[in-house]
Amino acid sequence: MINKLGFTDLHTHSTFSDGTDSPETIVEKAKKAGLSSVALTDHDCVYGIDQFVAAGKKYGIETISGIELASYFSAPFIERTKEIHIVGLFIDSGNSALLDKTRQILNDRVERNKKMTKRLTELGFPMTYDELREVAGRDSCSRTHYALLMVKKGYVKDKKEAFAKYISSGMPGYVPRILPTPKECIELIKNAGGVPVLAHSTLYGLTFEQIDLMAESLRKIGMEAMEVMYSTYTAEQEAKVTAIAKKHGYAFSGGSDYHGLNKAGIYIGIGKGNLKIPESFVYDLKLRRGN
Repeated sequence: MINKLGFTDLHTHSTFSDGTDSPETIVEKAKKAGLSSVALTDHDCVYGIDQFVAAGKKYGIETISGIELASYFSAPFIERTKEIHIVGLFIDSGNSALLDKTRQILNDRVERNKKMTKRLTELGFPMTYDELREVAGRDSCSRTHYALLMVKKGYVKDKKEAFAKYISSGMPGYVPRILPTPKECIELIKNAGGVPVLAHSTLYGLTFEQIDLMAESLRKIGMEAMEVMYSTYTAEQEAKVTAIAKKHGYAFSGGSDYHGLNKAGIYIGIGKGNLKIPESFVYDLKLRRGN
């Protein structure tokens, strides 16, 4: 039985994507933070889920199997295509279609990373793909790992500079990813028994009117929930995103987007200190499974 009076965190990342904590450490920290449950939502992969679930049994806390998928969203009401993120909660991490698609996504990411490595080298920042893999500890490297490598080599003073000048979308070192459509992500998550959640909607450079229209559009193709609580939301943003979610019949979700040391100052369960995500969200999200 779910304790609706507790608290949860429905958006975290481990060393299996671009976080610095193991899946077990995330569970341990969630337990110490007094949470009733926690979700692991690594980017494009589910390889840490088995360790995560085992740790949940060890520490006596509910673990929610998840994933975070990136997608390109375009519509007449926005000037250019946006990369948006869709979290899947309560997924079956052994689902064959999900595993096949994530392997494809990761293979595409490897090819894109090799192109970015070459481009940054040509821009005067020599690096090898092996060096990038060494920083990441795996083949699945993200732009965070590029930023860390650039800091390590002394090319930039910090990760913020790397993103701002070189590796953000539109910057000279950026190479776009090959991504599935929102509909593909939603169907993939639902077919794996999960609930698709629109993540951190304020981070896409959209006005609230555009977020409203995007939420309406995505609801029509099966999106079930929105993150109405998030580490970087201001009180105004939280109120407006919550109103948009309620308007379109979304379930509520929320999370810290914890990455360990790769997002300093953000902690499991409390984000930057202001988050208190109610366990009742978990109950309501479970009701959306199979919808």
